[in-house]
Amino acid sequence: MSDALDDAVGPEAPDPLLEQLRAIAAAFTEDEADLARLFDTLAADVDRARREPLPIFPVIHHSPASAVHMVRWLRERRPKLVFIEMCEDLVGLVPDLRDCTLPVALQAFAGEVEGHPASWTPLSVVAPLTEFSAEYQAMAYALQDPEVELVFVDRSVDHVFQWADRTSDPETPVHDDEDDDEEARLHGSAVGIELGGIEPTFRDFHDLLLANARMTHFEEWTSLYVEEPTIGANTATYRAILFLVGSLFRRLGSTPHAREEIRRRDRLMWTRIKGELAKRSVPPEECVFVCGAAHAVEDGCPEWGLASEALYDPGEPTDTRWLYGFIPSSYAAIELQFGHARGAVAMAESRWKKALSTWNLEPYTISRKPPRTKPKVAKPPMQLSLDMVLTGPPRLADADAAELLGWVTGIVQAARKNRYLASTADAIAIYETSILLARMRSRKRPSPFDFIDAAETCLEKGRPPGRRSVRQLCNRMLGGDRVGQVGYDSLPPLVQDVYDRLAPLGITAQTRRITRVLLDFTQEPEKRRCSRLLWRLSWLTPGTRVARPIMGELKLGMEPRQESWDVGLHGAEQRAVIQLAFEGVTVEQVLEKRLSADTFGQEAKTVTALRAVEGSLILLDNPRLSEALGRRSIELLDAEVGADDAEEIFATVRRLVAHFRTTADGLPGWLQDFVATGYAHYSTQLPEGFADRGTRPEQLAAMLAFVFTLESLALAMGCSRSQLVIAIELAGTQTAEPEKKGLLWAAEWLVQLRDEDELRRAFADVLEHPLGRQAYPRYLSGLLAALSFAPRIAPLGVELLGRAFAELPDRVLLPWMPALLTSLRDRQGDVLPALFKEVTRTLPRSLAALDTWVPPWDQATDTAETPSTPVRSEAATAGRTLVGAHPEATDAWARAVGAAGSWGEVPVEAPSETGEPHPLLVAHPDALQSWSRLLGR
Repeated sequence: MSDALDDAVGPEAPDPLLEQLRAIAAAFTEDEADLARLFDTLAADVDRARREPLPIFPVIHHSPASAVHMVRWLRERRPKLVFIEMCEDLVGLVPDLRDCTLPVALQAFAGEVEGHPASWTPLSVVAPLTEFSAEYQAMAYALQDPEVELVFVDRSVDHVFQWADRTSDPETPVHDDEDDDEEARLHGSAVGIELGGIEPTFRDFHDLLLANARMTHFEEWTSLYVEEPTIGANTATYRAILFLVGSLFRRLGSTPHAREEIRRRDRLMWTRIKGELAKRSVPPEECVFVCGAAHAVEDGCPEWGLASEALYDPGEPTDTRWLYGFIPSSYAAIELQFGHARGAVAMAESRWKKALSTWNLEPYTISRKPPRTKPKVAKPPMQLSLDMVLTGPPRLADADAAELLGWVTGIVQAARKNRYLASTADAIAIYETSILLARMRSRKRPSPFDFIDAAETCLEKGRPPGRRSVRQLCNRMLGGDRVGQVGYDSLPPLVQDVYDRLAPLGITAQTRRITRVLLDFTQEPEKRRCSRLLWRLSWLTPGTRVARPIMGELKLGMEPRQESWDVGLHGAEQRAVIQLAFEGVTVEQVLEKRLSADTFGQEAKTVTALRAVEGSLILLDNPRLSEALGRRSIELLDAEVGADDAEEIFATVRRLVAHFRTTADGLPGWLQDFVATGYAHYSTQLPEGFADRGTRPEQLAAMLAFVFTLESLALAMGCSRSQLVIAIELAGTQTAEPEKKGLLWAAEWLVQLRDEDELRRAFADVLEHPLGRQAYPRYLSGLLAALSFAPRIAPLGVELLGRAFAELPDRVLLPWMPALLTSLRDRQGDVLPALFKEVTRTLPRSLAALDTWVPPWDQATDTAETPSTPVRSEAATAGRTLVGAHPEATDAWARAVGAAGSWGEVPVEAPSETGEPHPLLVAHPDALQSWSRLLGR
């Protein structure tokens, strides 16, 4: 840095400024040599910038002081050629600002890149403008006078990315929790072009400034030490202060990388300025160079200044095709883009309006209305010298006290409306705390930042009771947010076409609110075209409020009679539609392009292709596109491995088949081929799916549903069922998971590899096994999943489900219940109807029938375990006959043991025809003889 300081120090530095700076150095350090050397350099930078033949006008980003002095300079000097630090290829957009409502942003967009890392796509650059931007005032001045030329001299948007660090993505705005509103995200992920950014990139220097000033945000420092002292000073003093600030921050507040980037841009801008002056016969004194304060001084740049003959070659841009246009901007988006404190831009607007009123200034504007022939007579600024600005504090105006009172009463009123318990005592506390904070921060009067901190301290007691915090309420009260609008003539053709086609609904480029649209097609059938456009916009801009359906639904083969929409084409919604214009000329072209990209892209899958087919049928009337997308889906299915998307594929194909069967032409050829290919594809993958633990039972059920539901169509297309039977047989030898077993048994039953009795016995074996009983619910879950493609299995499913509830213990049944209910809820469209129908058929139809009702699972048990006709042996028959003929003995034993009862009718069976006793009685006659003696026989 010492070489740069030696080169910058010259003998012609201004003595008053140099002496003032050296006095400061001597006052703050004993060895003031190094500090004095720095101050000599700063003074030399200011002097050189002043003496440059081409007038340099330094500015700060969205600074009202810069804009005020820009207006004064232009009205006094009337330059013929205006150079602005802005991307050179954005200058063609400036005339179209006449149709825009500020704030808006100039935008360059590239959806495909050449020469840049592919991971950066899409590339987008925005340059936001407000009325109190100094560069906007210069643009408006140039457009009002046809004899004035406007030239942008900074790097092209392509060089913005060429010069970026390729090891990381370009800097994009970071969204914090406070920026929840959509207006703060109007710029999206675009890289912002900031003219006049002076915030130090050297963090130690940045933090030191704020710590010594007892401030939180850098905007507070700028407001106190730059804005307030210079906004009322004369232009010469303003320029000197900005030269000094730019030199200080460039030499001490910038990191080496940032300083090198500034120097590189300086070399390019001065090269372009020299080239433009060489083409014209305009003397440098009749020109002006509007640039950021950091670019207004020289720091080892050989091309700096008109006296230097050095030129710089930045290199050729890449072959990336850039598209240019406008997008709406907002104060919140600008603050988020460039890291400003919330509410900083709104407060800058209030200072701008206050300055215009104080000094009776008339700003330049860009509009189709002719400018006033006689501008206002501006009041002269205060004659503040550079020494007065550097040493004296800001003057306290009487209006400032009244302004603070207005802020205090306004925030208390706003807090009450948002359910804060604010009182008059809180208003007094906020007023006094604001003054206290200002004095702690070496200010004579409270700034908006002091007021916001005071209000938050006095009112915020914890969690906000409403939607907005105290800080947000303060920001809204001090100026709020402002959202711009791009005018009709400045819009790209696609957006103009959207406005033209929605004109019958009363939606124009001047509409600034959400419009509720009610469509009754029975009364106004011509508005169906508007409805189709709204559905396409809703599909292309998901998650936005561009077109949000309130009532109505668009499905295959369905035409609603009535619809209701919320339509918004302003602010963030207008930006979303403008982004579509970078992809095509009409909405239909963009829709077709996106559908094709989803289907033919490298990441395309079968399910994405089928979604694209369904979308083309619903939203576009283009049979050739649908045919091409359908053929591509067949290719993707044939190459697909696994069953991750089987559920959605089956559901989509079933909808498509049902739709085309209702049309006059029937199923198209591509859909028939898809069904045949899917039948063979999923049949082949069944054994692997049952064996793979990563394949879920739901996915297997979807594969089987595709095969069995569409089997008739597939067989008509030449497929063979033997392929499916072989696959199921192979799957039976490879699966061990209970859910898959239950699903497989159902599939075997469908292809007649297992009958219903065998299926029932398989579940009975699981239930009777001591270890299998624990897994019985999992087997049953697999069987119930088969109801989606085998509704005939519903009676058996109800029977087995009832048996589970009847016989399983609670420790097994209760943990299974949530999973059962969740799975059935997910299948309420196909499984539950068949299940409920069978349960309704099985249950008793009246209360009287409930007493004699036998559950089907008990009937099945009796049938399986108890023969319908009892078969008895000969000995049993003889014993039954003997007991029935002599009941006294049995009655005596009953009385002895305390049992009561009646015989009823006991059938007496005939003895054996042979008359021979049972072999057991012959072998052991003693017991029979004892009974005979006891009975006296």
